[in-house]
Amino acid sequence: MNGLYIHIPFCTKICGYCDFATVAGSARLFGEYVDLLLREAERRFGENPHFIRHLETAYFGGGTPSVLPPREFERLVLGLESLGVGFRHLQEVDWECNPDSATDENLQAAISLGVNRISLGVQTFDNELLKAIGRRGTAEQARDALRRILRLPDLSGKKIRSSADLMFWLPGQTLAGFERDVRELAETGIGHVSFYGLTLNPRTVLGMRFEQGKISLDEGLYARMYRSGVQILQDYGLERYEVSNFAKRGEESLHNRNYWRRGEYLGLGPGAHSFRGNQRLAAPSRYLEWKKWVLAGCLESKMEIDRLGKKERLCEKIWLSLRTREGLDLQVLDSEEDMQISCQKIEKWARKGYLQKSGTKISLCGDGWLWMDSVVEDLIP
Repeated sequence: MNGLYIHIPFCTKICGYCDFATVAGSARLFGEYVDLLLREAERRFGENPHFIRHLETAYFGGGTPSVLPPREFERLVLGLESLGVGFRHLQEVDWECNPDSATDENLQAAISLGVNRISLGVQTFDNELLKAIGRRGTAEQARDALRRILRLPDLSGKKIRSSADLMFWLPGQTLAGFERDVRELAETGIGHVSFYGLTLNPRTVLGMRFEQGKISLDEGLYARMYRSGVQILQDYGLERYEVSNFAKRGEESLHNRNYWRRGEYLGLGPGAHSFRGNQRLAAPSRYLEWKKWVLAGCLESKMEIDRLGKKERLCEKIWLSLRTREGLDLQVLDSEEDMQISCQKIEKWARKGYLQKSGTKISLCGDGWLWMDSVVEDLIP
């Protein structure tokens, strides 16, 4: 499967935990950005014509794609279509939005242009926590956006597929509070939920405050929140198919599954990543550097390039496979890479209750999902 990722870097406010490539939006920048993105697309599509002809998914991520005005989003989509992207014919076209910018106008504009899956960033239904993490918008706006999104039909009249994100292990968040968030979201009947534990990057506002001792976090609470969230979602029919992603059958994210299966994808925009063959590439992440790179012709030699050797490829295959419900097929690994994982190591983690084997496949179980990095690190030769 080939996927296309389109990065929309604009945010009305930078959240306290965010370390993505984002900039404050303005009317001038919106138009300039669309011009530059289409210029990048023209150059890079021209270098990858076969790839573009076989696209199956597209993902508008950010940043906050819903901050881009409808007229500019339309210009972007129509421009990409003129370069060969048939959005209306793709299996999945996903568009991220935040509650404060998920207006009816923005939602209808996205759907009219072929979007058939909407991902809403809720994070929490607790207004005090939203303020604490520097999040714009309110719990009431999130509830209203969810109600409207869940009623939306796509271009063919079918129900739009939808997803919502939550965060846990936030400063001041309790186990009971996170459980309320998960239960409230599940009770809406939504088909897909993602939840992520807070990552304290030292370059972010919350990361700096943590290092300065201004906020503290209970490490033991992380595991308790994760386990409880998994159980609540399972009770509502949302099964874990990746370590942080849960869905009713048939509601899984096709675009993201392509990442975990090491499918190829092409990314457009500042900081966007691409994967072709055994090569990972990333565009300049800072807006002005990316702009100069685009105006200079999008030279691949100026991108950050990681050429994967056998060891790196093995690490990826093991790590990405074990992130998912399907797990790792040992027979396929042997046939593709001439590599076997020690039976003793598999048995060691199985005895701990972290790993299970069925036929030729091994997969995480129990607290193995929490200690995935330790398991994977031990299995990699």
